Amino acid sequence: MAWLIAGIERPRGGTVSIGGVPSADVALEDLRRTVVLVTQEHHVFAASLRDNLALARDDADDEALLDVLRRVGATWVEDLPDGLDTVLGEGHHPLALAQTQQLALARVLLADPDVVILDEATVGLDTRSAGAAEAALATALAGRTLITITHQLQAARAADRIAVVEKGRVTELGSHTELVASRGTYAALWEAWSGGGVRRRQE
Repeated sequence: MAWLIAGIERPRGGTVSIGGVPSADVALEDLRRTVVLVTQEHHVFAASLRDNLALARDDADDEALLDVLRRVGATWVEDLPDGLDTVLGEGHHPLALAQTQQLALARVLLADPDVVILDEATVGLDTRSAGAAEAALATALAGRTLITITHQLQAARAADRIAVVEKGRVTELGSHTELVASRGTYAALWEAWSGGGVRRRQE
């Protein structure tokens, strides 16, 4: 589903619309600027940190680069031997998975798209860091669309609308409060995770 929205794959049936316009009618280059997909697989190129960030926005100055890194919690940048000029990638300065994810999220802030899809994009971060990074994105992208694909109920809870997908189909749609009250699959998962007293509706 995420690949369809991002234009990585085109729909074989039905329609995927972005802002009311079928994605198939949007030039791929324009679609890639409008929708950014961030997955668990992040790419770090054998280039400086500055150049890795410039992939998202090549006219950003150092102040802007350091600002987005700070907002996603990438404090490790302060310890790099050559700052933004430090060369990353294989054979150079290595990055841990969590650092690579923060770099990917910083690129999103620089790209400033209309729609962002996070597909388990913070899975390598601890709960506090993941929450801080997602909050930074939500603040920076206020008024735009942020789609988070996650198995972490705490992350889902903050969403305006939650879609429960089972066997490739959306089986429930609503806010956290609405889904808990409906006593369906989401409510059962929430009860198991939080230890609450919600009982799944008996059929």
